[in-house]
Amino acid sequence: MKAWLSTLALSLITLSSAHADIKTLEQNLKTKYPEITVKSVHNTPVKDIYEVYMGGRIVYTNEDAQYFFVGNLIDLKQQQNLTEAREQVLNRIDVKALPLEQAIKHVKGNGERVIYLFSDPDCPYCQHLEKEFKNIDNVTIYLFLYPITRLHPNAATVADQIWCAKDQYQTWQDYMIDKKQPAKIKACKTPIEKNIQLAKKLEIDGTPTFFLKDGRRISGSLESGEIELLLKAVK
Repeated sequence: MKAWLSTLALSLITLSSAHADIKTLEQNLKTKYPEITVKSVHNTPVKDIYEVYMGGRIVYTNEDAQYFFVGNLIDLKQQQNLTEAREQVLNRIDVKALPLEQAIKHVKGNGERVIYLFSDPDCPYCQHLEKEFKNIDNVTIYLFLYPITRLHPNAATVADQIWCAKDQYQTWQDYMIDKKQPAKIKACKTPIEKNIQLAKKLEIDGTPTFFLKDGRRISGSLESGEIELLLKAVK
C-alpha cells in the first residue's frame, strides 16, 4: 500500500511540474510575443520540448520561448509523423457550421462523400486539383470561391463571373480545365467577399484547401488516388 501511495504521489508531483512548465511557457510567450495569438500549448514525447500551436501551424520550443524549431517531429521507430498527426487534429473544423449558401454545390454519382473546397480560379495548383476531381465519383463538392488577389489580381473578377453564370460549376470547370473564359453576363450579388472573410476566420492562407466530412483540413493539390484514400478513411 505504501509503495502504491508513493508511486501515486510521485505521479501527481510529475504532473503538477509538467503543468507548471506549460504555464511558464505560456507566460513567456505572452510576455515576449504579445502580438502573436497562441491557441494551445502541449507536451511532446521529447523531454522539456513543447508543442505551440499558433498562426495555423505547429512550432516547438522549451519553456524559455527563446528559440523555436519549425518542422516535423518524427517517431522513426513507429514510422509516424507526429507533427502531421497533431496538425490534422488541431486544424479540424466543424463543417456543419459552414455557410453552404455561399458555396457552389456539385453532385457526382450518389454524392455520398463530401468535400468542402476553397479554391482560387487563377491558382495553378487549384487547376491541377480540379483535373484530378474529374476522376473522383460519388462525391458532393461544395465550392467556396476564394480569390487571393494579392497573388492573382484578376481572380476576383473571374470568381464573380463564375458565380453569376447560369451553370456555375460547369463554367468553373470550363475555366479551370479548358481555359475557357466565362461569358460576359450581367453582374449579380455574390458571396465572394464573405468567402474571403470566412477563409481568414478559418486561417486558410493558401489554395487549394479542402475539408473532409469529419472536418479534417487538406492543403495543396493531390492526385486522385490520394484523394480516394482520404475519402475512404472518413468515418
